Amino acid sequence: MSFQVHCKDLLGRIGTINTKSGAFATPHMFPVLDPHHRILGRKFFDRVGINAVMTNAYLLKRGRPGLDPVDVHGTLDYPNTVATDSGAYQILEYGYVGVTPEEIVAYQEKINTDIGVILDFPTGFKSDASRARWTVDETVRRADQALEVITRKDILWVGPVQGGVHLKEVERSARLMADRDFDIYALGSPTELMETQRYDLLVDMIVAAKNALPKGKPFHLFGAGHPVLFPFLVALGCDLFDSAAYALYARAGRYLTPEGTLLLRDMVEFACPCPACVDTSPDELMKSQDNEGETRLAQHNLWTCFSELRRVREAIRKGRLWELLELRSQAHPALKECFTRIVQYAEILERSTPAVKPRGIFYLGLSSNSRPEKLRFVSKLPGSVEERRKLVLVLPGRWRRPFHEDPRYESVTKAFDDHPKVSICFYSLSWGPVPIELDETFPIAQTEGPDSGDYLVLEERAKKVSDFVRSLHPKRVVLVSDGDYGRAVTEELSKRFAKRILAVLNGEKMTPDAIIKSLERKIVLKA
Repeated sequence: MSFQVHCKDLLGRIGTINTKSGAFATPHMFPVLDPHHRILGRKFFDRVGINAVMTNAYLLKRGRPGLDPVDVHGTLDYPNTVATDSGAYQILEYGYVGVTPEEIVAYQEKINTDIGVILDFPTGFKSDASRARWTVDETVRRADQALEVITRKDILWVGPVQGGVHLKEVERSARLMADRDFDIYALGSPTELMETQRYDLLVDMIVAAKNALPKGKPFHLFGAGHPVLFPFLVALGCDLFDSAAYALYARAGRYLTPEGTLLLRDMVEFACPCPACVDTSPDELMKSQDNEGETRLAQHNLWTCFSELRRVREAIRKGRLWELLELRSQAHPALKECFTRIVQYAEILERSTPAVKPRGIFYLGLSSNSRPEKLRFVSKLPGSVEERRKLVLVLPGRWRRPFHEDPRYESVTKAFDDHPKVSICFYSLSWGPVPIELDETFPIAQTEGPDSGDYLVLEERAKKVSDFVRSLHPKRVVLVSDGDYGRAVTEELSKRFAKRILAVLNGEKMTPDAIIKSLERKIVLKA
């Protein structure tokens, strides 16, 4: 198998998977096609740019009793990559399928699939620990059975991970499957969690599986097909999804958006400019004849899914996937909880996030405090000031970046930048304390952030500045106070340093020359 990764941000990555029937970009969602009831055809998929679809090999086999297998590409009238599921979902739904793991592997080879899935045994949402352990062991047993009978190496084979909500079992399952050489690994049993919006548990399951699986192989999350989740799932390292939700939702009059699901009957007009929506209205779709409304709604749902995947890929290219998470997390309380749970794994995300990005980042407030760039910056702070000097000059880090080029305080910085007795530190609302040694490092000088904040934000930042200045063990501290933030820093430094050590200059009233002269006098007096 060929899987090339072109770009990364957080655990998300843009890649290309090559199969015997062509290549497709990741992250990617396989639209699941019902082989016996297809409402969308090849022409539509080509128009959207969908280069890989999925169908169910078990349903194909059951729907053609006694007949010889035929090429799945011909059955679907689709020449590009086709992935086939094995019937495991039917086991989850009904408890049994009338096919063995060996039979379904052989059938997938005969129908010439491009990506095949072994017949695993899903754990489900309600299984207790004992049942979860059994499903893991049974899936591994079936994986070994499948690997023994696989003859076609030109098909990519998927090794499913089970364990449900029992994280130790998920991790154990992932370790066992990682010992078996599959082309793609997948996490099963998430559907009920997504339906009940237990995204926090879903995050834990994904992380548990990803930590134990090979980093160089694609990772598939079974049953994920709502665009509202794509940024979060990709950020956790999911490369592939599959879903029939676009069609099932259309049948029920449900309209997908990147912020959630709407009911067609509750809508007055479409804001979406996709071809399925642009020249009609919700009322017209509901009144349409011969399933035209259902078809157009299914088309819209897929347009929305793939538009969001493109948006996610662009965010990865620009290094702004975190900002997309922040934006999407405001759409629903469950998504906010999902984002909060992802934040708990920020250190894992930091290890996979590039140290330098092609563009700057946005600092949007408290939700940005756990982003990888901030964690990396905080880790650099203790060793950033190589030489401890007697006087620490604390200057405002304002709108101009790098901070030492701020027109108001540039002359002050230049006057003392190389002074043997002076260390310079800026106080930034986005970053807190920024020693001049880090002023031009990425992404300090490439950050767009607010110039003002509420009292709690100012207080929290001011404490960080005070902590850092204190860690330098200065003999003298001179603060140039400017604005509400400057007053907050003044308050915090006053708690840490005696009046004989701390001097505060009013940056709003004093000219730069007056500040320089005042500092020179203090240095001379101290000497």
